[in-house]
Amino acid sequence: MDKKENEQYKRKIGEEQGRNEVGAEDSHGKAAGGVIAFLKRWKWLVAVCAAAVCLAIVIPLLTQPKPLPPSPIAEGTSTPTPVVSASPSPSPSPSEKQMLPDMAKLYVQNPDLAGWLKIGGTVVDYPVMFTPEDGEYYLYRNFQKEEDPSKEGCLFIDKNCTLEPRSTNLLVHGHNMKNGSMFHTLLEYQDEAYYKEHKTIRFDTLYEEGEYEIVSVFLSKIYKKSETDVFKFYQFYDAANRKQFDDFISNCKELELYDTGVVPAYGDELLTLSTCEYSEENGRIVVVARKAKADTAGADGGF
Repeated sequence: MDKKENEQYKRKIGEEQGRNEVGAEDSHGKAAGGVIAFLKRWKWLVAVCAAAVCLAIVIPLLTQPKPLPPSPIAEGTSTPTPVVSASPSPSPSPSEKQMLPDMAKLYVQNPDLAGWLKIGGTVVDYPVMFTPEDGEYYLYRNFQKEEDPSKEGCLFIDKNCTLEPRSTNLLVHGHNMKNGSMFHTLLEYQDEAYYKEHKTIRFDTLYEEGEYEIVSVFLSKIYKKSETDVFKFYQFYDAANRKQFDDFISNCKELELYDTGVVPAYGDELLTLSTCEYSEENGRIVVVARKAKADTAGADGGF
C-alpha cells in the first residue's frame, strides 16, 4: 500500500469511528429521553405507588393500640393485706387515707383512675376509670386519654355510682371484643365449670385491695324506658334500705344460670360487671359479686 492509499484508508477508518460515536451518543440520548418521557407520562402512577408504600408502613403504626400500664396486681396474690407506708414522714392524720403505692404511680399518669380489676387465669387485668361528669368518656379512649383505634377503650364505672362514699353496688362496663380482650371473658361464665375455676374477682381501689366472690351470673338486656315492670339491673347503685338490697339480690338469683351458693347480706359491698351479649337485641351478660370478708378472702379460686 503506497502513501496515498494509506492516508485514504486512515481517513475512511476515522469517518467510520466518528459515525459510530455519533450513533452511540444518539442511542444514549434517545434512552435518556425515553425514561424522562415515561416519567412525565406516568408520573401519577409513580406518585400513587410511592403513596401506597408510605401508607403500608404508616397505617399499622397509627392503628396499633397503646400498651396498658403494668398491672399493679402481681400474679400469685391471694388474701388482701393492709398496706403500711414505708415512709416515716410526714405522718398522715388518723382520718387521712393513704393511696396504695402502685396506684399512686398510676394516678399521677391519669387522675381518672378509680382502681384495677383482675380475674386470675384470664386476660382481664385492666385499669378501671371513673368520669361521672362524662360517663362514656373512656368508651373508646385508652388509658392515655387518646382515641383508641382498636375501639377497646377502658373499663369504666357507671357515672351514677359514687366512690366517696362508696355506692352499695359499683357497676363496671366494658366492651365484648372479638379478639378476646376486655370483658369478652365474661361470656365464658355461662359455663358453670368455668365459674368453678374462676370464682373470685380482684378489684383494688386507689386506697385498698379487695377480693370479691361471685354471687350470680345471668343474661339480661337494656330495656326501653317505657318498659317498667322489668328488672333493670343497671339502675341499682345504692340501697336506701334492706328491702331494696334484698330485692336486687332476689332478682339476680331468680335469673342466675346456676347456683353459686353465695348470698350477700344487707351491708355487703357489691361489684357488678356487664358487657354485651348478642343472643338478643341489647343483650347483656352480668356477673354480680360481693366483697369477701377477711376470713373468707382467698379461700378458693384465688390468684
